[in-house]
Amino acid sequence: MSNIEEHQMHEMGVTQLSRGEFLAAVDSFNSILEKTPHDFFALRGLLLASAHLADMNDLVHEGKKKGFVYNADLINKVIESASEDDRKYFKEFGRIFSDKKRLYDLNHEINSLREDNKKIQAKITLHNEEREYYYVMDRHGKKNDPQVAFFPLAICGGIMLLLGIWWFIMQSNLEANWLLQALGWFCTITGIIMIGCSFIFIFPKVLEIKEIDKYCKDLQTESMKIEEKIRSLETEANKLSDCIRTSCRDFAMNDKLKTGDKS
Repeated sequence: MSNIEEHQMHEMGVTQLSRGEFLAAVDSFNSILEKTPHDFFALRGLLLASAHLADMNDLVHEGKKKGFVYNADLINKVIESASEDDRKYFKEFGRIFSDKKRLYDLNHEINSLREDNKKIQAKITLHNEEREYYYVMDRHGKKNDPQVAFFPLAICGGIMLLLGIWWFIMQSNLEANWLLQALGWFCTITGIIMIGCSFIFIFPKVLEIKEIDKYCKDLQTESMKIEEKIRSLETEANKLSDCIRTSCRDFAMNDKLKTGDKS
């Protein structure tokens, strides 16, 4: 390839980069590298094309773009192909790409965890709504947690039953009339009914509520762990983002010196 042809291929590759024709730009720069494997501008252009960057300005402002393209094999190939004088430059270029890939992965993981947390919160909301199906209606038409109704009813039933039993124990020593006998039977029967209603109709609902509460508590614990993980990843991502921003700015300045770009 003559110098004129090589120059034309360089210009073609740069034009293709500016147009976003990255696959074509890769082919153009690879054509140059087949003849001159250490060509700095071809290696530089190849890295830009591989990451879908039009120019160095795109590297600095890439955080505003959606997604990230990263080819570790190609980066290593470029570093190995670079001359000794250029290798430090391309290693730094590769490190920035690697950091950007790490930042992209962190943000992807954070978003994934947020989606998982949304699903958990939706489950908690659903089960809290299901919880209300087991509420019991009081005499005023208000729904209450079955635990609120169970304990007073069971305790009152127990007291009534004890009073009835006490009466039947004591009546052998007393000359009871029909009114006191009726009262004893009333306490006994009422106590049995109240306890029966508590354990037959309300207690199963109490158990269901406890199961739902336990499940929701486990979900909430899982949600808190996810939130803690998100905060940890966000801290790491913010630090890495600041580091990348500084690295890109410094690298862009170094690139201008190396390429002679006065813009």
